[in-house]
Amino acid sequence: MMPRILPHHGPRLLKINIVFALSLILPLIISFLNPAWRFAQFTPRQLIYGKDLLPLVTAFWASPTNTLGHLSRFLQAAVVACFPQALPIHIFAFWVVIALARTLSGFLLSRSVGWTYPWLFSHWALYETSSGIGPALAAYLITYGAWPWTNSRLRKYRSDTMKLLAIIGSCLTLCWLDSAPWTYVMASIASVVLWPVQATNTSSPQYHPYHPMAQDTRRLRTVIQTAVLFLLLILPMDAILATMVSSKISLHMPTTPQGTQPFLEILILSYPRPNDTASPDSLLSQTISSYLPFIDSNTVLSVFTHSTAHVSFTHAKEHYAQTSITFYTDTDIHMDSYSGQHLHVAEAFRWASEKGPSQAEWVMLVEDDFPVCGEWGWRGILSVMNELQRAGKFGGFVGTGGSGLIIHRSLLPILTYIMRVHALQHSPLPPSVQRRPADIIIQDCLWGTDLLCPYDSKQPTLVISSRLVMDHIGGSASTIKGRVYPADRWRCGWRHPFHGFERVDVVPV
Repeated sequence: MMPRILPHHGPRLLKINIVFALSLILPLIISFLNPAWRFAQFTPRQLIYGKDLLPLVTAFWASPTNTLGHLSRFLQAAVVACFPQALPIHIFAFWVVIALARTLSGFLLSRSVGWTYPWLFSHWALYETSSGIGPALAAYLITYGAWPWTNSRLRKYRSDTMKLLAIIGSCLTLCWLDSAPWTYVMASIASVVLWPVQATNTSSPQYHPYHPMAQDTRRLRTVIQTAVLFLLLILPMDAILATMVSSKISLHMPTTPQGTQPFLEILILSYPRPNDTASPDSLLSQTISSYLPFIDSNTVLSVFTHSTAHVSFTHAKEHYAQTSITFYTDTDIHMDSYSGQHLHVAEAFRWASEKGPSQAEWVMLVEDDFPVCGEWGWRGILSVMNELQRAGKFGGFVGTGGSGLIIHRSLLPILTYIMRVHALQHSPLPPSVQRRPADIIIQDCLWGTDLLCPYDSKQPTLVISSRLVMDHIGGSASTIKGRVYPADRWRCGWRHPFHGFERVDVVPV
């Protein structure tokens, strides 16, 4: 049981809140003077993947990254300074519950359902950042029905309806300024879940005399009504803001610094599959057709094979003869190497890197059964390519397995060498070194975990899309005998396998 709050305790409690309010503002000044001293904002990703608890503890004092966030912090401090009750302990307790609820929902709505129920996947459930006490303060106001201003002149305006509208208006304002709808949704839910606990602990009239709701358990209906109304208003507000932001974003394929060569080459690797047919409905033709509308002088499409008896390849070459697509059959003989995926990829990279002035800045590797997911999928690729234009990035990944891997031209010779070493019949690799599949070799290189590939310890070097923007239409017709993939897996909109991992930048799509 909490101690009785006597009238002479008021000034002392007010001083506690003022100190707490000032502590919320001080980090803004410190981070302005020296950005290196800024605390990291909280995201569930830090707990789930990084096992890092510190951002949860220091989230109150983490500095916002935009102007509206700074305005929210000043508003939070003003509300706290006006309260006649000491808030720090209660606010922190609410925040712990909200943060843990966000962590659970972030796991369930990203990692857990990403390929089981892809339509439930939500990028921001895991990645939305949170700082300050806004969410915890919103939960506190809703739970107690508390209104901080106790000026007697305003008493005649403090009806239950006016107080409810004022609370919801304040919470919505904080939510909008913080741009954190997921966190405030969790705050709304937490306010209902925690109300019975608060009511049990505060049922005595000796506790919180300013909170009539804490003394009357019959007011649970009001708490639920406030929380539900707040929740229902968050959803359309978030949808409107998201629409406004997306409508202002105009994406185009970047250009190379020289401007005389393509920025991206889509390199389709093709090999005969079981029941390979010469028709427009072949896997290869469907894949080519999906990328064809987006080909221009800055984005080129190539189809590579090392099979001389490839029916669908021959048909596609004739069918698309009037387009700018390049079809190439590699006829080199490598007696010292095994014929397989390693050799196929090595020869494709060798061919792509020997184009001279026409060599693209980036090469996206695509297997011939991974078409792009229409306009939406292409917009995702453009988003990743625009992110890759920034310095320090070595690669992107918008698909799965060996498809959708976007590789900078500087890495092609390195990857060609590694692939050839793995393909050699008498490989110089010691027996103790595990032979990696071709797609894993490329992924390791883009991660920076391969010793032969560049690595930057200061920033992520790999950019991914939050969802797969490439479809997989050939699961039942693998080039490897006896291998069959479920037809309903790894399709458009599925969670990217690397989503949430450390050392990757994620572009939400």
